[in-house]
Amino acid sequence: MSNLGAIPSLTTLASHNEWANRRVFDACSQVSPTKLKEAAAGYDSVVGVLEHLVQVEHAFLELAHGRQPKKIRSDELESLRAECAHIDRAYVDYVGALDPATAETESFLVPWFGFKITLVEGVLQPMTHSHKHRADVSMLLPSLGGAGIEMDLIQWIAESRSTQ
Repeated sequence: MSNLGAIPSLTTLASHNEWANRRVFDACSQVSPTKLKEAAAGYDSVVGVLEHLVQVEHAFLELAHGRQPKKIRSDELESLRAECAHIDRAYVDYVGALDPATAETESFLVPWFGFKITLVEGVLQPMTHSHKHRADVSMLLPSLGGAGIEMDLIQWIAESRSTQ
């Protein structure tokens, strides 16, 4: 990825991530809180998957800023939704402020992996990781009485353009 293309692409990705997370939390709010906390095929629970998604987004953002991530522990959907919305807004602001000249050369250590990643990689990892877990949740929701969601980038683009 060239320095010229990295920041606009990360801005798009962070904005899409914010939208998609909002959609998955909205879909989950249509399901009984008890069901969201039940073990689901291959997962501890939907709320557990969402807690993990929020934790990873938080951790990478904090590490990129040179701060120690906190442990996010909640089994309450609305608490996780609020935390996720705050983090997602911070990512949009963060990528908008990245310096294109250094975004691919400055790095930070990810202690659990034991190596450094660039600031660009530090946005790509949690965004793509979140997409995987939103898909997991979307797949599980119908078995809990809810509905899966569509969250492709092209849908976000279409929705964004229809409101302009």
